[in-house]
Amino acid sequence: MSQKQNTIIIHDGATDELMSILFAASMSNISIKGIMVLNADCQGYPTANVSSKLLDLINLKDIPVTVSGARGWNPFPWGYRQYSLMVNLFPIVNQYKEDVIVPEPEMDYPLTKMVDKVYTEGGNSPVKILCLSPVTDIAEAIKSDSSFASKISDIVWMGGVYINNETQFGNIDTGVAPGANPNAEWNVYWDPQATQDVLKSGIKIKMFPLNVTNSVILTGEIIRQYFIPDSNKYPALDLAAQMYALVAFQYGFSFWDTAATAFLGKPDLFEMKPAFVDVDTSPVPSKQGTMTVEFISETQPLKSNIEIATTIDVDGFYDYYVGQLKTLQFKS
Repeated sequence: MSQKQNTIIIHDGATDELMSILFAASMSNISIKGIMVLNADCQGYPTANVSSKLLDLINLKDIPVTVSGARGWNPFPWGYRQYSLMVNLFPIVNQYKEDVIVPEPEMDYPLTKMVDKVYTEGGNSPVKILCLSPVTDIAEAIKSDSSFASKISDIVWMGGVYINNETQFGNIDTGVAPGANPNAEWNVYWDPQATQDVLKSGIKIKMFPLNVTNSVILTGEIIRQYFIPDSNKYPALDLAAQMYALVAFQYGFSFWDTAATAFLGKPDLFEMKPAFVDVDTSPVPSKQGTMTVEFISETQPLKSNIEIATTIDVDGFYDYYVGQLKTLQFKS
């Protein structure tokens, strides 16, 4: 049996990201060593509480959960950031008790400190980062520690979008965020300069843009088909159905984060292609975050540190995700 990959998860607390913690924990090849919450598409402190409660549900309560001190350029709209507050009240998350005691998260925690600890305790084995949020913490770590990149095996990142005939806009609703860039993706738009810095860092990056993650849509019908039928037998499916019911009727919602997470355990769900990527860091909000992608062939002399997912086996993803959730045992 191959050795488990020591992994740090960075996320910003939307329902699909919270479920990604359980999804990653179900994978036999992944060992979660730390979770960092970025106060972007969430509220940091309650999201950290929920993350700790989810870990406790599956008897992984010793995994540290911290809150980043990073700040971005363009804040997420308030209406997007409330879901961890709701999930924090779910009876199943609180183990049907009135008050579940959870550890206080360390606040303003630097990523370099978490990586150093995992790297050293792992015998100087490079650390994988699953980033389901803006990459500001990674960019700051690269700047503050010249040895940081050498401690990272790769970054699996859900983020970005490139405009083409199939994908003609990003996921920024200018009705909710007036003056913003409709051709950008939120994890990039929150901090375009950090995105550009990380993409140019030389660290190996597996990127999962909207172009592919939008293929795995989240609807009421999907919940009824995949999560509800066996929810009375498998508590993780019960929780997933409740989580996704919160967002199932939002237009265009997809399994963005769990799709990227699936790569950790089943990379053959995806086709990956190497590419060069640039991000517009213009001071003009309506231009910030526009992403330019140039795919390159394996035979080209120029090489890139970035591979982009271009296709996903949609049915295979749903089957794999649900199958993994069924393996999770919640403590009684």
